[in-house]
Amino acid sequence: MTQNASQLVDKFLRGISTHHIETIRDTWRALMQCRESAVPEVQKRLSSKAWKDNPRGPSTRYFGALLALLDELDPAVFRQEIYRLKRTKLHPVHRRTLNILTKRLDDQPAIVLSDNTPVFISDDIVDRARVIKNLTKWSRIKGVTLEQVTRIDVIARRADMDYLGKYNLFFSYIVLTWPSPSPKGLHLWWARITAEFTFYHEVGHHVLGHGEGGQVAEQEKEANEFASAMLRNSRPVFVLIGRAIIWPVKPLLRRLLKRSERYRA
Repeated sequence: MTQNASQLVDKFLRGISTHHIETIRDTWRALMQCRESAVPEVQKRLSSKAWKDNPRGPSTRYFGALLALLDELDPAVFRQEIYRLKRTKLHPVHRRTLNILTKRLDDQPAIVLSDNTPVFISDDIVDRARVIKNLTKWSRIKGVTLEQVTRIDVIARRADMDYLGKYNLFFSYIVLTWPSPSPKGLHLWWARITAEFTFYHEVGHHVLGHGEGGQVAEQEKEANEFASAMLRNSRPVFVLIGRAIIWPVKPLLRRLLKRSERYRA
């Protein structure tokens, strides 16, 4: 089993070096299944004297990837390794990486969902209780599965952001955004609808095994279809009412959309 773990870590690092998403994802999941033998293998790589030298090529990314992997494998050993590395000589690039990942030591999940997925909520979020309530409910909708989702991060939404959510293809975790402070009235209702759809959309990327991170239109369409199906399961009455309102003006909406697309072109 130790030899197998060693081969998996080697393959994981090759995936990091080539940005091959499927390799990274598959080896990450395989290593989670052999934690006992994988932990010492990762520790052995982190004990290398190479980290004090000037990193070249993909080795710049290896140090952070190994630390992130160790954190998922065994948080207690990760803590010990952080303290050990702080006492060793490191190249400034790796020292900065270490300082960033050290912040995880005080990072406690706000809640752990039913699929054993930890949820971390930014301190900038004012109404944390509402976020926890929403995610707990959404994660229990029929058809939603978070199996092998390593974590969910909820961060404050800002005006300069060009996304509502993201799915990290490398390490299978989800990032969601939420307004802070929380809006009121109709704005709160709309924020909840968009956040719920976004959650299902990102889960859809995970469930469907997408590997291009929103770069393929067909995959975005599939994730939207998954999200729509989950929203129907979650809010059947709302979806029926929405269809009744939109259906009569659907041809007009299509014409306006086509006109808008020609204008953008």
